[in-house]
Amino acid sequence: MAGHVKRVDQCITDLATNCDIATSSDLFSIELSALLDEMQEDYEAWDKHTPDRFIFDMLVRRADTAVVDHWETILMIIASNIDHDKDYELRMDMLSLTEHFLMQKSLHSTIVFYGEIILKMILLPTLAWRVGKPNVSIRKGSIVCLIKMIEQALVDPEKLYGCNKQLVTVLKCCLDDDFASDIRFAAVVVCRHLLTYLTELYDKDDYDLIYPELLKRLDDAQDAIRIETCRVFEVFFDHLPNPWSSSLYEYTIKTIFVHLDDPSEQIQHAIITVLEKAARVQTQDFITQSADFARKSARPALCKSLTDYAQQLK
Repeated sequence: MAGHVKRVDQCITDLATNCDIATSSDLFSIELSALLDEMQEDYEAWDKHTPDRFIFDMLVRRADTAVVDHWETILMIIASNIDHDKDYELRMDMLSLTEHFLMQKSLHSTIVFYGEIILKMILLPTLAWRVGKPNVSIRKGSIVCLIKMIEQALVDPEKLYGCNKQLVTVLKCCLDDDFASDIRFAAVVVCRHLLTYLTELYDKDDYDLIYPELLKRLDDAQDAIRIETCRVFEVFFDHLPNPWSSSLYEYTIKTIFVHLDDPSEQIQHAIITVLEKAARVQTQDFITQSADFARKSARPALCKSLTDYAQQLK
């Protein structure tokens, strides 16, 4: 079909030229403006077989920056058709369209303005756990969009922080997903992005909320997830308030030290890096825990090395 696609594209370009329209994108934007008024009457009733949904997808993708003029209507249509009662195919196509927008640099300033709406109306609802295998793919698509949104700073930190508790709540389900390791991995990546992006806004309560979920992932069946969790803990201890909490710090450090005896050298090195970061906070408490663990550890030399490292920080 590639050859046919090229010929059709050329035909549309020629049509735009003969109609004194600058580009084919402008031609699509004119059609989009006309059809959106009609679509507003029945978009809530769309299903996977509705022809209008395919027309909508094609026009929006080809209209380029002209979508900005209809942004609120487009978001309203997407949000309505990612509802969990909608057909799987329809929901996936709407998430794919959302990802398409996030990848268009020309739309980034507009997306930043509407970032909170995209987060609340599209991404958070699709991140929530629902029974059934198809919903796994929905959550994967949603979490990919969320990662791209934070990576490219397409949502204001203050607005993202306003959704932090709700976001962490839905992420817990992703982090605990027993059947989809890639969702667990992606959720861990999101945690790292949150800790980095919201550093200036996070306080003690926010760290209290997230640390138990990270500790669970250190016991994950997948080493890749455990190593990625260590990367998150590095960021965690880099920005954790000092002092944090005597009881929480002691519990967290003890749990992390246990993984120092892991048979995998890769895991050991990742844990050592985390513990060196942890030594910055409540250093004397760290030294006490390190010395205590050395007495029962299978690798006391590593514990002594960490104790010596912490002593230099005092």
